[in-house]
Amino acid sequence: MKFQIRHRIRQRRLLLTEDEREKLSRRLIERLSNLLSLIPHAESFLFFYPIKGEPNLLPLAEKLLRLEKTVSFPKVEGKELIPISISSLRELTPGKFNIPEPPMDVKRVVKSIDVVFVPGLAFDLFGYRIGYGGGFYDRFLSKNRSSKKIGVCFSFQLFSELPHDPFDVPVDYIVTDKNWTRRKEWRQS
Repeated sequence: MKFQIRHRIRQRRLLLTEDEREKLSRRLIERLSNLLSLIPHAESFLFFYPIKGEPNLLPLAEKLLRLEKTVSFPKVEGKELIPISISSLRELTPGKFNIPEPPMDVKRVVKSIDVVFVPGLAFDLFGYRIGYGGGFYDRFLSKNRSSKKIGVCFSFQLFSELPHDPFDVPVDYIVTDKNWTRRKEWRQS
């Protein structure tokens, strides 16, 4: 089932023109800014570099850099994501999987992340997500449970419920181009 959802959403996302994706991304950043105003203590943020039609949050990263917040991007080392702070988006260069990432610098590893922006192919109202299948974010999130986890997607990527596994870590909020919501608590009947 996850395979079919991955395939369907990838295809749908790739149908967006660059202009449509940027327009939806701007709307999404507006919703995200509204949510972030409710988390005023947040000083450190982990972003993702948009690939394969993902929402583009780079303008928000630039804004937070101007506000002198700690902005980091993941560096892939083996099967782990390591948050590395940056001072400019120009520091990002193609890394593993050809995704732009910061250079490894142990002095710039961010030990505590207040807000993690989590990409995904699909999210559900309970905060569960379907990613690309590598488990990178689930491993990272399981070690950073105190971080506010914000799932970021376009509205057509949000489902009422998705299949999930016991090791999946739900996000706290889901933000789309149309709205944002706190995840529902999952109850087994």
